[in-house]
Amino acid sequence: MSYSHLSSEERRVIFHCFNYGLSRAEIGRRLGRDRSTISREIKRGGRRGRGPVYDGLYAHMKAEHHRRQPRHRRCANNRQLVAYVDRKLRLHWPPEAISGRLAIDYPDRPDMRISHERIYQWIEADSRVQGHLHHYLRRRHKHRRRRRRLSQLTSRLTARLDIEQRPAIVDRRARYGDWEGDTIWGKNNTGAIATHVERKSGYLVAFKLRSRHSEPLADATIAAFQKLPRRWRHTLTYDNGSEFSAFARIARSTGLTVYFAKPHSPWQRGCNENLNGLLRQFFRKGSALSQVEQSDVDKVVALLNHRPRKRLNYLTPHEVLKQGRPVAVGS
Repeated sequence: MSYSHLSSEERRVIFHCFNYGLSRAEIGRRLGRDRSTISREIKRGGRRGRGPVYDGLYAHMKAEHHRRQPRHRRCANNRQLVAYVDRKLRLHWPPEAISGRLAIDYPDRPDMRISHERIYQWIEADSRVQGHLHHYLRRRHKHRRRRRRLSQLTSRLTARLDIEQRPAIVDRRARYGDWEGDTIWGKNNTGAIATHVERKSGYLVAFKLRSRHSEPLADATIAAFQKLPRRWRHTLTYDNGSEFSAFARIARSTGLTVYFAKPHSPWQRGCNENLNGLLRQFFRKGSALSQVEQSDVDKVVALLNHRPRKRLNYLTPHEVLKQGRPVAVGS
């Protein structure tokens, strides 16, 4: 049910009707408001010491002043609300559950309301003074890690091509030059490595990233692929990470046609996901990558490109792609 605050015009109507003796129910009928709304407004807008007189101008000024007051102060000054939130947090209730449960436990208490965002802010403020409320959260983070909406991520990927638009020949692995790309991140986003895998041969191109922004990734990708023959540059399929938002520049500079997999569908880039798993043998998940140098990445890439693969009949990716050794189509 939608709700809107009373306007100055509505308060002027209440002023004239009430002071001429009309009932609250009648005023509500004329304004299309519930009688309880009118009752609360008259109670709030009456001047003390002047009897049951409603002053519309005074009520509107008072309401506007009240709306400008920061709500978090009102919540923090409500000792019962603070105690309730603290007690439920210590029972390991998530902030969303606490916020939602308040309406059930206190259905007639509008002052016993708080959003889950405000609870997270309390927890963060508590952690800054060495508090321990964040220990009761599932992941025990001192600061809330906001998840960006998918629309916020894909909005930067304008004019993107969906994987469904990709030529069928890519799925069949019937030629060389169709790539899948991704990034692996270190602990707490400390450093990153961009990975690109050729689908038919499993050949890996990887490099250390200076930052997680799109332009440095595009620069490094362009430099890496321009070293490869044009016949090995047909398509490139990425996931929906914002670090790939400079894909148009990559396409222009390399000749690759860039496609994007469906959200939350890693199997659509299965070759890349598998290679990332092999990389994790050397760059363990949960370890920091900030101290990793490009020379370290180059050594691992060389090892993997010269490692025999079962699906290649135990040839190596280097032998298949660089030396042109035959491998069964679709394997």
